[in-house]
Amino acid sequence: MSTMLCAVCNGIFTGLLVNRMYKPHHQSLSCLRRSAEEGCYICKLIAVNVQNGMSNGLYDGEPLSFEWNLSLLGVHLRPHNDVMLYLHYGMLYIYSIPRHAEMTTKLTLMDTKSADVPIHSPCPAASVTDQAVLETARSWLESCCQNHALCRPVDPGFSPTRLIYIHDTASVQLLETKNETTSHPYVAFSHCWGKSETLKLLQDDPDKGTKGNIEQLCSCIRVQRLPASYREAISVSLALGFRHIWIDSLCIIQNSHDDWAKESATMKDVYANCSLNLCASAAADTSETSFQCRDLGLVVPLDLEPRWTGIADGSFKLSPIPSKLHQIKWKLVNATVLESDFTKAPLNSRAWVVQERVLSRRHLYMTGNQLGWECLDMCACEVFLKGFPAYLTAKITGRGEEERRQYYTLNTHGRPSGHDGAILTSSPLWNRLVNRYSGCNLTHSLDKLPALSGLAQNFSIIQGSGFALNENSYLAGLWRPYLPHALCWQTDKSNFNNPSNYRPHPYRAPSWSWASVEATVFCSPVSLSPVHACRVMGVSVLPEDERYKAGRVKGGILHLRSYVIGPFIYDASLQHLQATWLTLSPSADSRFKKAFGDSLDLCYPQWDEFDRNSGKTTFFISYLDPLPHTLHKDGIINGTGAVRNRKWRLDGLILIQVVNEPEVEGFDHGAVFQRVGYFANLKLEKEVLDLLPPETTIAII
Repeated sequence: MSTMLCAVCNGIFTGLLVNRMYKPHHQSLSCLRRSAEEGCYICKLIAVNVQNGMSNGLYDGEPLSFEWNLSLLGVHLRPHNDVMLYLHYGMLYIYSIPRHAEMTTKLTLMDTKSADVPIHSPCPAASVTDQAVLETARSWLESCCQNHALCRPVDPGFSPTRLIYIHDTASVQLLETKNETTSHPYVAFSHCWGKSETLKLLQDDPDKGTKGNIEQLCSCIRVQRLPASYREAISVSLALGFRHIWIDSLCIIQNSHDDWAKESATMKDVYANCSLNLCASAAADTSETSFQCRDLGLVVPLDLEPRWTGIADGSFKLSPIPSKLHQIKWKLVNATVLESDFTKAPLNSRAWVVQERVLSRRHLYMTGNQLGWECLDMCACEVFLKGFPAYLTAKITGRGEEERRQYYTLNTHGRPSGHDGAILTSSPLWNRLVNRYSGCNLTHSLDKLPALSGLAQNFSIIQGSGFALNENSYLAGLWRPYLPHALCWQTDKSNFNNPSNYRPHPYRAPSWSWASVEATVFCSPVSLSPVHACRVMGVSVLPEDERYKAGRVKGGILHLRSYVIGPFIYDASLQHLQATWLTLSPSADSRFKKAFGDSLDLCYPQWDEFDRNSGKTTFFISYLDPLPHTLHKDGIINGTGAVRNRKWRLDGLILIQVVNEPEVEGFDHGAVFQRVGYFANLKLEKEVLDLLPPETTIAII
């Protein structure tokens, strides 16, 4: 029982312990809000979460009711009620009806006597620059510097091309490090640019009438001229003992393509060698600061004394409840606010931040409600000062322990990690990076490959032979040793917050690369014993600048020897019956019909592009036109595709023919294609290939 809970919420923790079953909570939004106003801890958390969902447009005004589900992990009852295993934590979920995933409130029950769960109540300070808050940050930083040898910069002698020198909280200046005799420990600042205007480093550009400010910024920058998030970062850095900070907009010449290309290629060194990566997690814009919504009522855990008398777990009951449960000192922790502060923070939607988080060794997160810390040895926040419990780390940081170990190897160029089993499993790791990265946002579409270049450089170093960073091995986000399987990626259509998947203009990658599409991408797991139904005859990309092999590309081409099945006719009128049904054209080779019948069930072909803005999902195909006659030779401007087979399923790409030049040497029928989709057929066996016409050599751009 708790005086901080209403009768409905107290009912969850009294009487029968209902484990893993759905039970009614407040049956209207007005009842929930009334309970929250009267001081119920849980109802307040739910009400805030529901309000946030409404603010994000997730609620269309329909009546809401609520239900709860309690899961004490490790409670297992057998039919004769003779065995119960118990672990010292659980999860309480409050769901809205109708369901809105973003309105689900998650709370964690923890045994405070467990050594794994030291829980603290944050100080009531309202600003991240308050001394009490900064003292927490100092303790994390000092402990890491003193005790974590592997968290130190890779090369302490490295200096970025430029840094901001902090005189005090009122003035700073731009520093050209080539003029310095020694290197300086520095903070790297991760932030969202947003739409606010901010001071930028510029060079003279007479053609555009731009006047440079390099000399001026090297003389003095009044901190008051800088946006709020920059001012906050400077104050925190100075308070933590740092006189130098790296801020992208002030340390890279923003109107110089050459300087931008050069500096973006050094990001792996800038972040790997910073003493601290300071993250403005809560600020979606440079005009915003941290602790915007700091509410200790959402953060401070609640002491809980359940008075359960028995257990209901499915159809089995145990009564009376074991005395062991009565001995536990419980706390209720708001897991939803932890997720919103860390995993779902605005900063984590920024694509550049993916490699910044992997390459840096120490991070200080300034969130909406509290400070957070992550280094190679510990993840913590103001509630969990000594570190998150292991079972919460993945939920809050977005990275499980195995993934953290693999990222560690990527971060440290393969140095021993100090963790057992820290072995880099290369293909799954790269696939996870692509999935996480592809779902993030870029201010400039053409940054898709440059913003991943730091991770590509480190991955190349770790993998060694076959993974050289050149136009024949690193292929616009794909690696040559992983072909042809790496071609089997598909776009995610389940995220309804994303209105469309599309190939942007101008061109930025061949169509066979996931980097050609603005979408969250999933890469198929590699089979242990694949049977390849295609051969890669040749592949290359053309870097925009030969000095930066992991940067932008201006073209690429893939030559495949494979089975080209079709042509097919797509009937859009059948979408309501079968998502994307394809029918063999009457002109198709009769051997295709013998192998597949009149229709090839492609298990709902996955088109790369779609649009939801019209109120319903519409799939569409885009291709380049007109195309140069030399396309089959150099691949300059867009696209690609491939088909392959396994013992238990057929995977392949859906292509559209864009060039038909019979006289093209080396290709059957002058066949040049672009990728427009992906398919996987679970019903076909390898023997089907024996019924098909001979393989064809094609080019995909």
